[in-house]
Amino acid sequence: MKCAIAVLSAVVLCGCVERSKPYKTAPVSGVITLDGQPLAAAHVTFMPVHEAQAGSQSGPEASGETDASGKYTLKSAFGDRGATIGKNRVMVTTRKTELDPKNPDRPKEVVKERVPGKFFTDEAPVFINVPPDGLKSANFQLTGMREK
Repeated sequence: MKCAIAVLSAVVLCGCVERSKPYKTAPVSGVITLDGQPLAAAHVTFMPVHEAQAGSQSGPEASGETDASGKYTLKSAFGDRGATIGKNRVMVTTRKTELDPKNPDRPKEVVKERVPGKFFTDEAPVFINVPPDGLKSANFQLTGMREK
């Protein structure tokens, strides 16, 4: 009997924790291309855009990595599948850094950026609305490596 009560309590607590999140996520995946070619090894981030009419809370950012064919699947910063429902700014980067043991205050670039700067800052001009049922084809065709 004690075991049954413990299991029931754990189930109830798990349900309460899940419902107490002030945000909702939905599955998101897609393909990213750059100048018509799949963008492999890119880091994709969806940053929720807080909108006053949506309430006082916003959800966590979500991110994922593209594979050789440019495909990605997102997971939130808290491990939820997908991205926060609502408007999100999309940022994409291929730059990778690591700490330089000789100069720990300055990270060392180990993979150069292939994406134009306008796509990987908090001013990125790309937005997407994540609906409650998610997105299976959140595809982005980035252009502009030849832009100055």
